[in-house]
Amino acid sequence: MIMRNNCPILAAVVLTLLAGAPAGAQQSRNDWTGFYVGGHAGAMSGLTNFSDPDGPGLFGGNVNTPGFLAGVQLGYNWQVRPQLVLGLEADASLIAASGMNTCLQSSSETVGSNCKVTPREVATLTGRFGVLTEPRGRTLLFAKAGAAWMRSDVAINQNNPVNSQDQGFLDNGITFTDVPEQASPANASISAWGATVGAGVEYALSSSWSLKMEYDYLHFGGMGMGAPPTSTVTVDGGVTNNPSAGTSGITQNIHLVKIGLNYRFGAGFSSDRPADDEPAAAPFMPGWEFETGARYWYSSGSYQNSNGSPNSLVSRLSYDNMTAHSGELFGRVDAPFGLFVKGFIGGGAITGGQMYDEDWGLPSSLAAVPTGFEVTQSDLVGSLAYLTGDIGYNLMRSRDHKVGVFVGYNIYQATMNAMGCNQLVAPSSGTCSPASPPTQNLVSQMDQWQSIRLGVSAEARLWERFKLGGDFAFLPYVNYNGLDAHRARDLYFPWSGTGNGVQAELLASYDVTEAFTVGVGGRYWAMWTNVAAQADLPTNVVNASMDRYGVFLQASYKFNAPR
Repeated sequence: MIMRNNCPILAAVVLTLLAGAPAGAQQSRNDWTGFYVGGHAGAMSGLTNFSDPDGPGLFGGNVNTPGFLAGVQLGYNWQVRPQLVLGLEADASLIAASGMNTCLQSSSETVGSNCKVTPREVATLTGRFGVLTEPRGRTLLFAKAGAAWMRSDVAINQNNPVNSQDQGFLDNGITFTDVPEQASPANASISAWGATVGAGVEYALSSSWSLKMEYDYLHFGGMGMGAPPTSTVTVDGGVTNNPSAGTSGITQNIHLVKIGLNYRFGAGFSSDRPADDEPAAAPFMPGWEFETGARYWYSSGSYQNSNGSPNSLVSRLSYDNMTAHSGELFGRVDAPFGLFVKGFIGGGAITGGQMYDEDWGLPSSLAAVPTGFEVTQSDLVGSLAYLTGDIGYNLMRSRDHKVGVFVGYNIYQATMNAMGCNQLVAPSSGTCSPASPPTQNLVSQMDQWQSIRLGVSAEARLWERFKLGGDFAFLPYVNYNGLDAHRARDLYFPWSGTGNGVQAELLASYDVTEAFTVGVGGRYWAMWTNVAAQADLPTNVVNASMDRYGVFLQASYKFNAPR
């Protein structure tokens, strides 16, 4: 399944480098006391667990929900000591996210379900504890904790209740003594209170404006909803329809990485006034600036496609833990009148991972149980390539910081080859019984994702040579085209659709010289379809999703840096 609660990778990059920040001088030039309001945007990775009232599930049970969020915050700070700031903050965010996975599949004789989660809103009320870390009091490291609230739409749909071959695809050879009833979908809008903890850094851009980047973890439990009726099919074709399946317990864990801009009322700070013991700096004169460099990106990722009717799946392919090594070239040009252009191009190899193939309603010749449910596992190799280009405008730019907005384009292509095959469920009979050798390419998935990017780009020099920067982009339009090639059976299924996504990265860098910089960062991409179908069978609804996340190292050289 997609995503493995991976946003902490981005947060770890920030917190590791900030932990060793030097302490500031005894007197702070910046007064943080007062009210503030602001806005934020960010990336989300969520994991929702569905318990099965019939016992532990054979497969699935956890739904990953990648997403983008945007919202507002307000709060109050008290600078109780020259280097100590306490505060209260409330924020609220709207979320664009979606995810699904197998659930309530307690046995191979039970017709399992497909659980879908669509987070809608999240809010927090927290206390903050912050420490100023440099003489001018412009850099605030903070931790926060408090209460959280969320709302999500949840659906549990029973999967294919009769052998799919009875629907005209193949002849299964089994005569049912009864026909399993198609259970009505269970839908609910659930909300809950929970707890949150987080940490981050906030940097004063001027006397009133500050830029913040933070990581938050939210936990919600104690939720539940009624599961749909279940059907059990025995080996002789007998069917038992259970009209009451009990309650499925639901827990949610959410990881957020956010970038925000705050306006502080009555702040006592002047970015142009030098301290008593430092000379006045020359006025900042923005000029042309060109930066270019190279990166190495170590990443992992997932891909999933699910197909069937809108409320009943027939099959699902899940590509998990796809480790990859890639290299890329990047560049950015800033003009003195505010415009900037940036982008990168890269590619590499997928060197590991597993593919899980789930089916419901296979014929008796391919599955040992008349529900036709089976799961097979294969190892993965493959390749990936990507390109991004953005054009934007710097709303703020000085010697120590940049804050801008941009619009851009991204294309991501991946080829995933499933090698060999092992039967995980119904081992006595199935498509992978006996097992296939790991040198045999049974299934290949070839995908292309193209997207429009709307985002925020910012960086700030927190200390003399250290900078922290980030790019957060919402993908309002994603176009997906994929080909599912079952090579062993010479079957090819083209998919296509449209959807949304999120792309985010954080970078901590160090200026070795005025021109040469090295850095370490974290990156997180996720895209999913909202509307998709099989090209040659439009009634066959397909849902596809992907994510890729990891850590990168980079080195860059800057030309004509403004003074």
